[in-house]
Amino acid sequence: MYRNLFFIYIIPLLIFIGCTNKVEHTIEPPEDLIARDTMVDILVDIRLFEASLVFDQKKGVKDFNERKYYLYNSIMNKYNISREQFESSFTYYQSDLEVMDKIYADAITKLSLVKSKLELED
Repeated sequence: MYRNLFFIYIIPLLIFIGCTNKVEHTIEPPEDLIARDTMVDILVDIRLFEASLVFDQKKGVKDFNERKYYLYNSIMNKYNISREQFESSFTYYQSDLEVMDKIYADAITKLSLVKSKLELED
């Protein structure tokens, strides 16, 4: 009997849930949303600073955590934003994967240009 109930109610319910369109869960943009192009620049700077941190860590720099804190704060100061503003803006952009993909694609393009410049200087 329970087996029949399973096939009559549960299976159609699972099929219905699986076939329905995905409900978009968008969040409202924060009042102090960081502009998309600025977000790209911030992500580029973060990646460059993270690369320098990895280099420092491999060299055995003793004040690694202090340097990490300083570098992230310097990025926030450079763009005159708070950590909370960055996090809320990042969360907003992450809610739309297509937008986030484009932001990362632009950041990768900028990082590639930086890499090309550095290779030309060598």
